[in-house]
Amino acid sequence: MNILQKYRYDEKLFEDLRKKFIEGTFSSKNNIIKDKISPPDETAFFNPKKDTAKKEKYAETGKETIKNGKLGVVIVNGGMATRFGGVVKGIVEVYDKKSFLQIKIEQIKKINRKYNVSIPVYFMNSFSTEKATIEYLEKNAYFGLKDSIKCFNQFIAKRLNIDGNFVMPEEDSYYGPGHGDFAPAFLQSGCLSDFIKNGGEHIWYSNVDNLGAVIDGIILGYHIEKKSEMTVELAEKYPGDKGGAPAKINNRTEIVEQFKFPADFNQDSISVFNTATYIFDADALNKNFNLPFYYVEKKVGDKKIVQFERLAGDLSLFLKTEYIIVDREERFFPIKTPQDLEKDREKLKKKFG
Repeated sequence: MNILQKYRYDEKLFEDLRKKFIEGTFSSKNNIIKDKISPPDETAFFNPKKDTAKKEKYAETGKETIKNGKLGVVIVNGGMATRFGGVVKGIVEVYDKKSFLQIKIEQIKKINRKYNVSIPVYFMNSFSTEKATIEYLEKNAYFGLKDSIKCFNQFIAKRLNIDGNFVMPEEDSYYGPGHGDFAPAFLQSGCLSDFIKNGGEHIWYSNVDNLGAVIDGIILGYHIEKKSEMTVELAEKYPGDKGGAPAKINNRTEIVEQFKFPADFNQDSISVFNTATYIFDADALNKNFNLPFYYVEKKVGDKKIVQFERLAGDLSLFLKTEYIIVDREERFFPIKTPQDLEKDREKLKKKFG
């Protein structure tokens, strides 16, 4: 089996996108939202700091859900980390010889001990991270969670030059087409059906580089009490912040990536942004979603290349979605570059060490 078969390259899908790009009907212009867009009603978002009345009930619901073995965790570990030097970021040392993966696992083990459970953990790898990640986990005996950890892979695609031809040599063209692979890859891998079959009901989804996205009973309880299919953690924007945010599209609130906003839309009119930490109802994920693909230009070395990607946040287009405003200083610590890690290493050690 070659690499394209192993990671389920959908040749027809990407050839169709490539053809549209060459014809000039698929470009960055297609990324921009054409429908009516407006700021969301932020007063409708749950803020545990301000709305304390139901916190105790939410915490109890979340605690019982965890104790009853109904929660699983997905950790997104497939990124090619182009801003991090192309390393497998999950196994990079953060502090005290501990990697992102080890710290995330230790956080889950702490919850396991607290509630006397064994939370299933799923790592979404990619062709560029699978081998190194599994070798690292095996070398470290899965940090004591071998029976709880399973890995599945996102898909693969091939980069294009600006003229529409594939990047050559072919092995230099491979990339993972976005974290939007999560829903179909989790479904097709069989991990979702196994989780549901074993009594699982809710999935906590986070990126490997955000150590703040720990399991929280209040957030989980809110998700359950609201009968939400997808719950999004939002954080307060700081000056200069970039990223996706909730916005109303034709009167429906959904996550909108930054590049989708029209140029004349004032993004400062939205005071919060998407942290890319979600809770999903497992049954709601047990279907096929027609997630949109976006045109993305990147620089690899000194060459401009084209990729087609999809986003996990776009599941908010299809699922009943709730939003919760979390404390940024407690729950959002993204590390996108080596400089970020150097700058925040001591803070992360103080917070999570």
